[in-house]
Parts: sequence; structure tokens; C-alpha cells
Amino acid sequence: MDSSHDAPAPSRRGHQEETDSNKQHSEAVPDDDGGAKKRRRVDISPAAGGGHSGGGSIGAGGAAAESQQQQGGATSLSADLTAFNMQHPHQQQQQQHPVWYVLAHRGSDFLLRDVLRLRKTCSWARGLFGAPQLRQRLSHSLSTQAGLRRTANGQQLLTFADQQMGVGDLLAALCVTEAGGWSEMSEAVELAGQCGNYQLPVRLTSADLHRYANKTAYLAALRVLAQLKMVGPHIHFGSGVAFQLFLRGNTLRAIKDQNGYEININPPLPLNHLYQQHRQQHDPPVRSRITYSSSTGWQSLIGEARVYSSVSSMVKKIIIDHFNGTHPTVTTHYRIVDRHVDNSRLHSIMTQSPHTPVEGCTTTASFRFAAIFADRRYLVLTNASHPFVAWIYIQDVLHNTAQPIAVCVRTTEPNVSGVGGAFKDRFPVTYRLARVVLGAVISAVVFDQ
Repeated sequence: MDSSHDAPAPSRRGHQEETDSNKQHSEAVPDDDGGAKKRRRVDISPAAGGGHSGGGSIGAGGAAAESQQQQGGATSLSADLTAFNMQHPHQQQQQQHPVWYVLAHRGSDFLLRDVLRLRKTCSWARGLFGAPQLRQRLSHSLSTQAGLRRTANGQQLLTFADQQMGVGDLLAALCVTEAGGWSEMSEAVELAGQCGNYQLPVRLTSADLHRYANKTAYLAALRVLAQLKMVGPHIHFGSGVAFQLFLRGNTLRAIKDQNGYEININPPLPLNHLYQQHRQQHDPPVRSRITYSSSTGWQSLIGEARVYSSVSSMVKKIIIDHFNGTHPTVTTHYRIVDRHVDNSRLHSIMTQSPHTPVEGCTTTASFRFAAIFADRRYLVLTNASHPFVAWIYIQDVLHNTAQPIAVCVRTTEPNVSGVGGAFKDRFPVTYRLARVVLGAVISAVVFDQ
């Protein structure tokens, strides 16, 4: 990133929303010097504002951002200034200028914009905000912001190769970090880790930051799409295939740069469409034909497109499809369940906002087959602490409140009781996890028949 230009299923407990604290002081500009050898100018003028914006199709989410690759301008972000390391006070006193302590204790009132302004206008102050201080601040941001502070088995999901970064790249990393809004992408990253698509943590490099030429281009893109452009290449599917994005004019492709792998961001949907009613500006619906199966591998569906509730749902669905097609899974029989049983538990799951967390699930993915009017939802049951992956598959056909809903459970949990026993006896952990989500009444239908 070159900144020279510039109910029955209540909400999951413990789920933390992205805070708006970063937006309250949004006044900062990233810089990238391409390493420590070359210093580029940082535009800190207040003339240009910006932020992640929504828009139609690829236009605002991809092509519009691409069109700004050579544009200048500044934007505004905010962040806390990292306090000095209290574990080594004597060492810090030797390294830090006395003014550093004054600035550090200003906390969230101290803007990254001010750091850049001081670096530009006060030669004596540049030493206060060198690479060591910026690395400290970056570490603080990664450990305190919702989404970015998410861990798996005690290990951070996402970090930066900051020891290989110069001042400019560190400022760019701070821009990406302090812009906030990483909750959706962090869930996708954690799922990819469960499915074996990378080794923790995802470590973003200078090359990842440079996928956007400057801060204006990064902030003009849809937020989750901008994050995917940096994180996606680290999600590997084998045989040299990763979750890469390819922009060709106004056409955006994913996975492979081939016809049929197009993704249509924010497609037109009827006003009464569930995904339109709950559309998120930073993570809008997507239409795509990309899929993976054990028999055909990667392919583009012919004559049948899926509409996903969001960019992040598409990412998670494709990750699960690939995992399902490359690992031996066990599936319960499809059970047809009255949607209104147990206080309309299944009906609520399928008709609530697709972005609403489901209690007992680590993440979800929602999509619709446009041709057959079938809504489907994946409810992931496991996290990184489990040695297997399990999820619930729910399908609501025709969107008819009088029609039942199909349910099955899939898992890669090792069989503990041999062949021929009941699913709940052979795969007890999966059963216990699914029972939390489905409840006793529906679980009896799914597992006991």
C-alpha cells in the first residue's frame, strides 16, 4: 500500500461486535516506503476524506477502488498510541525520548495523523515515532481491537511480518489495522485454519499491503473485499490454488482467473429478499457459480448461480465445500422437520438476519440457489480446539412457512464405537455440539430415528 499519494436460536454468547471507537477519532493516513531504504512523502492534508464504501456490483467494491490506484488524497483513521513496555522500564527510559511518555499517556485522544504530522514537520520528533515505536503500536492494535484480537488455541490468527518492514510499511499496516472491521474476515480465517488451509498465524507481508497502491484505493474498496484481497492468497487449497482475486476491467474473479469464476458483488435483488433486507454495506451479497466437489474438483456451475448473503459467507462456503470434497465426512440422514416445532427454532434460524450469530456455533454461512428458490445455511459447530470439523446443513425450500425444513449433520470426527451404532454413539462430540444448536426436540428427530 503506497501512501505517497496521499430467539429459538439466540445470539452466540461471547460474540463481540466490532466497536466504533476507531471511527470516533478517524483521522490518520498510512505511509509506505517500500522498506527501510527509501522514504516517501506522506500526504496528511485534510482535503480528502474517505472510508470503506458500498456500491453496485464490482463497481464500487473493486473497479472503483482500482481506479484510484494512482490517485492521491488523505483519509482519517484513529488509534491508541501504544504505551511503553512496563516489563522493561529501565530499558525504555534509555530508548525513549521524555516526550514519548507524554504522548503515550494521551491514549485514544492521540491520532495517527498527529504522528505523521510530527514526523513530517519536526525533525527532532521523528525519532519518537521510528520503527520500534510503530511496531509497538501495531502490536497493541492487534491485541486490543475486536476481530484482530481473535485467537485460536491461544495463538493470534492474523499478524504482520513487522520485523521485515520499514517505517512506511509499518504505517500502512497501522492504517489497515486501525481502520477496524475485521470480525467477518477473522471468522473466515479461523475456519480456514480449522480446515487446514494455512498454518497459524496468517502473517501479512509488505507484498500483501502493496496489493493496494495507496490508502485511498484501500479505503474506497468494500471493507471485507479489501481484506480478502490481502488475506486470500494465504488461504491455500493445494495444487497452487489459493483464494486469490483477479480484476480484469470491471470483472472480478476468485480462485482462478478463468471464465466462470466471476463473482458479482452486490447483485440486484428483490426488495423482499432476505439478503437485500439485511444487506451490509461493508460486506454485501455476492452472486457466484464457483464450487468444489470430490468428483470434479474446482468448477463453475452451469445455469445455476448461488447468491450469498455476504462476501464473507461466500468465502466460508467455498472453504467448507473444498474441505468436504477433500476429506472423508460422515453425514446423518436428511431429516424433514416441522419448521415450527420447538417454538419455531428452525424457522427463526432461516428467517433471521443471516449475519446474526447462532448460539453454539463458531460461524455460519448463508446462500440461496437462485433457480430453485432454496435457502441454505451452514452452521459450523467446531473451533480450532477440536481435532475435526463438524457443521449442520439446513435447507428451506420454496420459502413457504407451511413447508418443513431439511436438516442433516456432517462431521469428520473419528468413529469411537465401530460400524452399525447410532450416529450419536459413534460421534459423541459432534452430537453434543449439534444438540446445543438444535435443541432436544429437533435432535431427537435428527439423531434418534
